[in-house]
Amino acid sequence: MFRTAPRPAGALAVMLLLAACGGEPAATPPGPAGDAPSPTVDHADMTDMPDMPDMDYRVPADASPTDSPSVDPTEAGDTAVEVMLTTSSFSPGVLTVAAGTEVTFVNDSGLPHTVTHGTNGRAVEDPAFDRPVGDGGSVTITFDEPGTFEITCKLHPTMQMTLTVEG
Repeated sequence: MFRTAPRPAGALAVMLLLAACGGEPAATPPGPAGDAPSPTVDHADMTDMPDMPDMDYRVPADASPTDSPSVDPTEAGDTAVEVMLTTSSFSPGVLTVAAGTEVTFVNDSGLPHTVTHGTNGRAVEDPAFDRPVGDGGSVTITFDEPGTFEITCKLHPTMQMTLTVEG
């Protein structure tokens, strides 16, 4: 019966061989935070944003728009109304206006949005309007025909509002 003793030279050779098979040495970690350049964000002008493809958003069945106060119908003399686009809602969420009223959707949320005739982030088949609104921008739409419009944001599908135009 033969007995072999461990050979330190053989074990060292195997370790060196395995170490030589490794890849590139790890990158040098970055220096102190002051050495790294600050990230920059380019908020493009969304007024020339191309049509966006239909997107499949998964919205839970029990999801509902953010509650926001409603506004009484505009008086006969009021022909302009503002709706604010926040990070997650239209404010007000329910609005009634007289026919011929200009509604300006103002976006100072820090995010791009759309003002789209539709629900849950999707436009209706033949939308009356579908406009991008970049951060700091606004879109004015004149509502001449009586009716009820569901309005959504394609980028944030839980953003919804109801706008009623009275004759």
